[in-house]
Amino acid sequence: MQAPDSLESLWILLADLRGAIEEEIDAVAADLSRRRLDRPIPALSGRLRGEAGTGYRYAFQIAGGTYDIRADDRVRIQAGGRDALGVVHRFDRTLGLLQAVSPEWLGERIDGAELEFDPTWLLRELSTRLAEVGQEPEDFFPDTVLGVFGRLPPRLGRESPRLDSSENLNEPQREALERVLGSSAQLVWGPPGTGKSRLVARAALELALRGRVLVAATTNGAVDEIARRLASIAAPAMLDRDRIIRVGFDIGAAPDSRIDLGAALARRIEGGAGGVDRTLAEHEGRLRAGAREGAPAPNPFVRAGRLLSLARSRNDAESARNLGRVMLEISRQAERVLEEAEIVLTTFARLSVREELRELRFGSLLIDEASTAPLPYVALAASRVAGPAIAVGDFQQLPPVVSSTAPAAGRWLRTDLFREVGVVDSEGAGDALPSPNDGLCAMLDLQYRMVPDIRELVSEFFYGGRLRDAPEIAARGAGRSTGRSPERAAPLTVLDTSGLDPRVERVDGSRRNRVHAEAVADFLSTAARDGIADIAVVSPYRAQTRHLNDLIRRRLGRAAPADLEVSTIHRFQGREKRLVIIDTVDAPPGRSWFLDERRNRDFPRLLNVALSRARDRLVIVAAVAGLRRTLPPEALLNRLLTHARRTGSRIDAAPTDLWSAR
Repeated sequence: MQAPDSLESLWILLADLRGAIEEEIDAVAADLSRRRLDRPIPALSGRLRGEAGTGYRYAFQIAGGTYDIRADDRVRIQAGGRDALGVVHRFDRTLGLLQAVSPEWLGERIDGAELEFDPTWLLRELSTRLAEVGQEPEDFFPDTVLGVFGRLPPRLGRESPRLDSSENLNEPQREALERVLGSSAQLVWGPPGTGKSRLVARAALELALRGRVLVAATTNGAVDEIARRLASIAAPAMLDRDRIIRVGFDIGAAPDSRIDLGAALARRIEGGAGGVDRTLAEHEGRLRAGAREGAPAPNPFVRAGRLLSLARSRNDAESARNLGRVMLEISRQAERVLEEAEIVLTTFARLSVREELRELRFGSLLIDEASTAPLPYVALAASRVAGPAIAVGDFQQLPPVVSSTAPAAGRWLRTDLFREVGVVDSEGAGDALPSPNDGLCAMLDLQYRMVPDIRELVSEFFYGGRLRDAPEIAARGAGRSTGRSPERAAPLTVLDTSGLDPRVERVDGSRRNRVHAEAVADFLSTAARDGIADIAVVSPYRAQTRHLNDLIRRRLGRAAPADLEVSTIHRFQGREKRLVIIDTVDAPPGRSWFLDERRNRDFPRLLNVALSRARDRLVIVAAVAGLRRTLPPEALLNRLLTHARRTGSRIDAAPTDLWSAR
C-alpha cells in the first residue's frame, strides 16, 4: 500500500503538471486564433494524389481565407466518419490548395472533409491520462514517478552486463551501462557523437532480461534510431518471435518489418489469429471488383481501414458493420502482440493516445533525447513502470518546444529532467555543469563524430573542455592543413558577408536574408564542383530555409550537391553531415532577438546543435562587423566567431574560390 506522504507528493506533482498543460493549451489556442486556424476548415473537395513514403498524399481545395497554414503543421482530417492524422506538405494560399500526407487510407476521393489544425487535443489527452494516475494510483507506480523526479532518493549502484552485445562498448559507455543496471534511477549525459543510441540499445537488451522494457522519446527519429540499432544486435530469436516491437512510424520513412507493430500484426493475422485474414479476404472479394480501393495492405489496420472506407462510400451497411467488428478484433490482436513483447519502442505522444498501450505495464523505462522530453510525458511514462527509470540525453542541446510564457508552463514544460533533479542548475550555465563525481549522472565523453578542430570549439564553449576524441577521430584530424583541395580545407571557416551590406526582411513572423542566401548558393555551387555531396545548410528561421530551398532549386537544379539537406536547426537535431553550413541570417541595422542569449535563453543550446552536426567541416555565414555592433562583445556568437577565425579561416563573401581560405 502506498504511504500517505508519497501519495500527497504525487497529487501535488500531477496537479502542477496539469496546470502547466492548461497554460500551454491556452497559448496554443491563442496562436491558432491569430492564424485563423481555431475552427475546422471545410474542404470543398479532396483527392488522393499518390503515395508518399509509407503514407498517402492528399490534395484538398479549401475556400478562400487568410489562413496561416505552414508546411509541417499537424492536421486532423475528418471524413466519412473517420479521423486521420497527417502533416501539411504544402499550402498555396492564393489557390487555396493544401497538400497533406497521412498514413491512413481515405479513398481516391474525399468528399465533405474537415481539416482541423488544433493540436491541443493531444495535450488534453495527456492531462486526462495524468488525472487517471492521481485518481487510481493503485493501478500505476507512483514511486517510479516520484523517483524519476527526484522526490524519492534513488538506489545507486553498479552491475555488470550479461550479454555479449555489451562487450564492445568503450570505457565511458560501459561504465554508464553498469550504473544503469545497478540503479533505480540514472541520468546519462551524452554530448554529440558519444554513442547515446548505442548505449540505449544495449541497455534495453540487458534490462529486458528482467522484464518488459519501454523505450520512449519525443521524436520518431530518435525512436527509429534506437529501433534500428536493436534490430542489428538483438538475438535472431527475439526478432523471429516478435519480441521487439516499434509502435508507430515516421511517415517519411519505411518501417522496419522485423520490429514494426503493423508487420508483426500482419504475420499473426496471416497465421489465422481471430479469423481476421479470412474475413478481410471475403470482403476484398465482395468490395474490390478490380478497384484499387480494396488492394491488400501489409498493415491489417490499413487493410481493414481501406475496406471500411470503401464500404461506407458504397453504402454497404452490412460490410461496414462486419468490418467494424474486424477492426476491434485487430485491436485485440495488437494488444496480444504487445503483451508478448520484451521491448516496446514508441513516442511519448503515442504512449498517451494509443489504446493498445494504455493497459500495458513495464519493468524498466529508457528515455532517449531526455533534454527534449516534456516533464508531463516523463511522468506518464514513469507511472507505467515498476522498476528503474533511465534518461539519456544532453541538456546542452534542444529543450522541449513550448508556446506558453506563463509561470507554470515555464516551470514544468521548459525544464528538462537534468535540471529538474538538480544535476545541473536551472540556468545551465557553462560553469555549472554536473560534477564528474555525481553518482546520479554518468557522462559519455569520448566522441566519434567531429574532427578535432570542431570538437575543440564545441567542447570549449558547451562542455567545459571535457570532450575527448576517439582514436580514429584523432587520426582523421592529424595532418590536415589548409589548401585549395576540399579534403584539406580548414575545418572551421567564417564566411563573412559584411562587405555585401546584407539586409533582413520579416516574412510571416519569420526572417529572410536574400544576400546570405545568394552567398550560400555560391558556396554550394563550388562545393558541388569540388565533389562535396554530403552537406547540410541550417538556419534558425523558417522563412530563410524556404527561401534557400527555392533559390538552390532555381540556381543549381541538378547541379546541387547530391545529398544536400536544407533545414531549420530544430529539425536537424540527431542528424550529421560531412559539411555543415550555418546561416545566422540576422544583420544590422536591426537587432537580433534570436541570436542574443540575454533575450533568448535557448540560443546557446540551438547553436550547439547546429555546430555539432558537422563531421569534417563547419562554415558559419555571418555579417561579422554588423553582429559586433548589434550584440555585446561578450555575446556567445561574437566570442565563437572570434574563436573560429583565430583557429580556422575567414572568407569574404562572393570569393572566386570558396575553398581557398585567407
